[in-house]
Amino acid sequence: MVYLYTPQGQEIAARHDYRPRDAKVAAKYAKQFSPTQRITVDQVSGGRRAAQETHFAEGGYFDQIYTAPH
Repeated sequence: MVYLYTPQGQEIAARHDYRPRDAKVAAKYAKQFSPTQRITVDQVSGGRRAAQETHFAEGGYFDQIYTAPH
């Protein structure tokens, strides 16, 4: 799994349309990937603990949308 984050792994990923995280590889493939703005859990959910409560705790959003297979 660590190989995916090496420059060689990032190069292979970019060639197969996966956005690279390595800055040099990303610069090489900049025309292929439109710019994005990164956000954090803190910015949108008030932190990991709040996100856990809202989305995954008993009765959270996940429970509200998930239906078990029959």
